[in-house]
Amino acid sequence: MGAFPTSDMPGHKRLHERVTLALDTCQELEDVDFKESQPWSELQWRIIKTSLAMANLRDGGIIVIGVSERGQTWALTGITAKELATFDVDKIIAKINAFASPHVDIDIVLVSHRDVQYLAIQVHEFSDTPIVCRKNGDRGLVEGGLYIRPPGKAQTTRAMNAPQMDDLLELAAEKRARRILEVAGRVGLVPRVPAGSLFDRELAGL
Repeated sequence: MGAFPTSDMPGHKRLHERVTLALDTCQELEDVDFKESQPWSELQWRIIKTSLAMANLRDGGIIVIGVSERGQTWALTGITAKELATFDVDKIIAKINAFASPHVDIDIVLVSHRDVQYLAIQVHEFSDTPIVCRKNGDRGLVEGGLYIRPPGKAQTTRAMNAPQMDDLLELAAEKRARRILEVAGRVGLVPRVPAGSLFDRELAGL
């Protein structure tokens, strides 16, 4: 069984700040999604679908488990020990990636905020190629489907038209262009310039 790291570990400082900001503002966005404390069996399909979509976002997104919607307000209840026991790091990552093509990079940590514990799933943006659903599943998961989080909306939807693809295509093009330049530098087609030199060059113009 995979144990959960805690967000007070040095490597999770940025994630801790991201989660606590989301909890302090209690506002869902395209890169922030709240889930009520429930067993993994109840949440798994929503988490999988949201993860596939967040991996297609610039800078990815976070899913915070332990925030309940009560009418027009949010209740920061945290995740109960009983329901946390149904979650397992290795199984969650394996289950999400069973539906993802290519692989999705995920961090899962426990975050303590104001003496209440939450489970946070951080989904990183795709490395090279946008994430496509690998096979059919519950909650509308369709083999070959490409899921997104529309700008300014806390919802997951399947991309069905060109305008919905604009941001994703732009991000993919940037990554591909960067990769082409890296390869061209390695084989000597273009001069290799260290990233620090490019930064210094930009500062010189200020």
